[in-house]
Amino acid sequence: MRKPALQAAAIAAADDGDMALVRRALAREAGAFRAIIKTHNQRLYRIARGVVRNDAEAEDIVQEAYVRAFASLAAFRGDASLSTWLSRIVINEALGRLRKRKRTVAMP
Repeated sequence: MRKPALQAAAIAAADDGDMALVRRALAREAGAFRAIIKTHNQRLYRIARGVVRNDAEAEDIVQEAYVRAFASLAAFRGDASLSTWLSRIVINEALGRLRKRKRTVAMP
């Protein structure tokens, strides 16, 4: 097998794993939620921390992103990887916090 074929197979296997985790989480299996958090937490924290530049706020953002993600997990279509979908939720939450912070600072 050539290298691109190996990469494609690895990506397909990861996507299958993502969808299996999503199905388990939709069935309210606690282990699935833990697996999602354990797999993605460090990366999501780094993304949030990079946007807001504050450790405590980054932790809050990641926690809020998980709440939003798990509440709308049924909307996950699998067009992108679970990691990409969660990352986008974290980025949106972090940018929303920055916008809110600017409004608060700008008001006299």
